[in-house]
Amino acid sequence: MTRRPLPARRVLLFFIDGVGVGSEDAAVNPLASGAYPALHLTRAARPRSRNAGPPALAGGLDASLGVPGLPQSATGQTTILTGVNAPAALGRHLSGFPGPTLKKILAEHSILKRLVEQGFDATFLNAFGPRFFETEQPLRRLSATTLASLAAGRPLRDWSDLTAGRAVVHDLTHWRMRDYGFDLPLRTPEEAGSIIAREAMRADFSLFEYFETDRAGHAQDREAAEHCLSDLNGALEAVLANVNLAELIVLVVSDHGNVEDLSVKTHTLNPAFFAAWGPLDGLAPPQTLADVAPLAWSALTSGA
Repeated sequence: MTRRPLPARRVLLFFIDGVGVGSEDAAVNPLASGAYPALHLTRAARPRSRNAGPPALAGGLDASLGVPGLPQSATGQTTILTGVNAPAALGRHLSGFPGPTLKKILAEHSILKRLVEQGFDATFLNAFGPRFFETEQPLRRLSATTLASLAAGRPLRDWSDLTAGRAVVHDLTHWRMRDYGFDLPLRTPEEAGSIIAREAMRADFSLFEYFETDRAGHAQDREAAEHCLSDLNGALEAVLANVNLAELIVLVVSDHGNVEDLSVKTHTLNPAFFAAWGPLDGLAPPQTLADVAPLAWSALTSGA
């Protein structure tokens, strides 16, 4: 039996789909307005949490990874979760859900899988609804985050975890779930963030995924974008207020640009959002999406 090592630090990967580092023009970039301080990352500005101050690291990550074309979600997320340059391996950027090549990369190199194999506790904090489990496995559309979690051999959290306060859904407050017809009580962003914080302090590595920002960017919907960013800012502030930042690193990472430029419907070539709070001493700052998984690995295993 593998003995669980004592981690050097804990890591929470707070993933937000479709947020880049854009201009200071608040007319096209809602992050430039200053209304969301913990997410106020532009080409000239840096975030500042009211609860935790400025991040230890903040900036843009190269999401193109040497491959022509607009960065996309399937390849970007696979890269973040494995450290493998997925666009280079595939020969192009891929949107939506991973295909066979990316599935193989995730099955072999998932950061969650690798950590579990070394005796660490790695977990996905998102709750999956009844429809997911009722769908036959061959018909399920699996995101990179889901595939990375399944590769670790750990059960996915479900509605019982959600109602017991052990998980959150991707929309944080249940507004999208209620639109889908689920009878769930609304949560505040702060309540969701507090759950993420509590669960993150119980695990060595934890992952949370939010993707409504990418939807808002594609729709060029300013109201939806502001709703998403307000929820995310409130949840992230609650996370930072309720974790021990002497012990836990909070990595806020995106896969590509989108919502930071509402003048276009597509993804952008802007660097992907990155900010990190917590004990990052001795760790190399990431430069590309492929550096995120190695950063998390080093944080957990250095000195363990």
